[in-house]
Amino acid sequence: MKRGLFAQALVKYFSGLALFLLLVFLPAGTFRYLQGWLLTGILFLPMFIAGLVMLKRDPELLKRRLSAKERESTQRFV
Repeated sequence: MKRGLFAQALVKYFSGLALFLLLVFLPAGTFRYLQGWLLTGILFLPMFIAGLVMLKRDPELLKRRLSAKERESTQRFV
């Protein structure tokens, strides 16, 4: 169970990282964009550490977080 959960977490993590890098560095036109690398590290390093902690201490929480879907709000503001 843990192995499959770990693989699922890694796939989601790296696909999110790849999409983020594309959205940051494609408009910049270069990989030599220091602020982009700093932002990536600030966002994704703690996310990776939190995932490892959840995998070790509460795998069920990690499973719920990976399968969480955003719900559409039925309340409309006028």
